[in-house]
Amino acid sequence: MKRTFKSPTGTEDFLPADHDYFTFVKKVMRHRFRQSGFRRISPPVFEEAALFEKSLGLSSEIVDKEMYHFEDRHGRTFALRPEVTTGVVRAFIEHKMADAPLPTELYYIEPCFRFERPKSRTKREFYQFGAEVIGESDPAIDAQIMYLGHQILRDLGISEGIDLHMNTIGNPDDQKEYFAALADYFNGKERSLSPEKREKLSQGKYLELLNPTTEDEEILVKMAPKMVDFLSTESRAFFNQTVEYLDSFGIAYHLDPGLIRPVEYYTQTTFEFRESGTRKKVLAGGRYDGLVKKMGGGNVGACGFAGGVERVIGLMKERGIEVPHKDYIDVFVAATGPVAKKNALPVLVQLREHGFHAVGVLGKTSMQEQLKRAQQFGVKWTVLMGDKEVENDEIIIRDMDRGKNEVVPRADVLAELDKRIGTDKLDTTTDFLGHN
Repeated sequence: MKRTFKSPTGTEDFLPADHDYFTFVKKVMRHRFRQSGFRRISPPVFEEAALFEKSLGLSSEIVDKEMYHFEDRHGRTFALRPEVTTGVVRAFIEHKMADAPLPTELYYIEPCFRFERPKSRTKREFYQFGAEVIGESDPAIDAQIMYLGHQILRDLGISEGIDLHMNTIGNPDDQKEYFAALADYFNGKERSLSPEKREKLSQGKYLELLNPTTEDEEILVKMAPKMVDFLSTESRAFFNQTVEYLDSFGIAYHLDPGLIRPVEYYTQTTFEFRESGTRKKVLAGGRYDGLVKKMGGGNVGACGFAGGVERVIGLMKERGIEVPHKDYIDVFVAATGPVAKKNALPVLVQLREHGFHAVGVLGKTSMQEQLKRAQQFGVKWTVLMGDKEVENDEIIIRDMDRGKNEVVPRADVLAELDKRIGTDKLDTTTDFLGHN
C-alpha cells in the first residue's frame, strides 16, 4: 500500500487562510508593542538544555516532562525552547543590555515546542507572543504590562468574555513560609488527591497542588492556606501599589488568592487573562525579580507576559471575527503559443511591479481553457495575448463578469487597468518597505 504522510501529532499546518489571521495578529501586536517603546527580539529556537533547567527548575513540569532534548555530534545536550522568556533573559545578559538605559523593553512572536499530551489545548509546536521589561522593579510596570495585554486582546476583538485574574506570590522569603504551611496542610490528605498530585506532594511541588483537576482537589484548594496571609510588609505594599495603579486604567479585574503560576522564577505579581467562567488561559505572566541574577546577570527586576498565537486566532474564529487580507488576484494574463507567451511574460511582470496582483502565462492550454482557469481564480479582469496581438503590439482586456473584450495598445495596458481597477489597492514594493 502506498504510504501517505501527515503532520506530526501535536502540530498543524498553517494554511493560507490561517496566515490571514496570523498576519493580522502580528500587525496588531507590533503596533501596540512599538507604541509602548518595545523592540523585537528573536532568540534561537534551541538553547543549552541546562539553561532551561536553571531558569525553570529541574523539578518543573516543563523541564521534567515536556522539553524536547537532543545531543549534537559533540555530545552536547540542547533543547528546543519550551518558552521564550529564558532565551530573552540569556540574551539580555550575554549582550550586556544592562549597560544601556534601563529598563529594556522587548517583545517577541516566536515558535516554541513542548511534548504536550495529544488532547492538550497547547500544541507540541506553537507560536508564543510576549513582552518582557527587564531592569526595574516597580509596581507601575506590572500595571502597565497587564494593561498592555488587555489592549492587545481588545484590539483583536476578543476582550469581551475574557477576565483578568491577578494575585501576588510575594518574595522568596514569603514563599518559603507559605510552602511550609502548604506542606503541613496537605500532609495527611493524600487520599483526596489524584495519583499525580500525590506524586507532586511527595516531590515538594506545592504550587502545582493548587491547580485542581478533581472535585475533591477543588475543595481542598479552596480551604488551603493563601499566599496573601504570608506576605511581608514590603510585599504587601508592592501588591497594594500594583492594584492602585491598575485601578487608574479603569479595566476590570479579579483579585484571585488561588492564582499561582507553577514556574519557579515568579515573584510578587502574577496574573492570567482567562476565558470567563473557566481556567482556560489566553495570556499569562507576572514579575520574576531574581531570574537575571540567578542566570548570571545583575540583581535587576523583570516583568512580562506571554500568550499563544493559535489560541488567540481560535478565539477570533469562534467569535466570527474576520480579518483583512491581500491574497487576491486583480488580473489574469492568458497567452497562446510560444511567441505570445514570450511577449506576455514581460507584461505579467510589468503588472506586478506596478502593484497589481497578477498571475498567468501558465501551461500549454488553449485560450478557452485559460479563461476557464481565470474564472476559477475569481478574477475580474483578464489580459489576453495571441500571435495577432503580438504582431499589432496590442493586448485584449476582458471583463470577466460581462464577457466583453476591448483591444488597447500594449503600451497603455497599465493606464487602462488603472482606470478599471483603480489605484487605491496597488500593492507596491515602496508601500511594503514603508510599512514593514
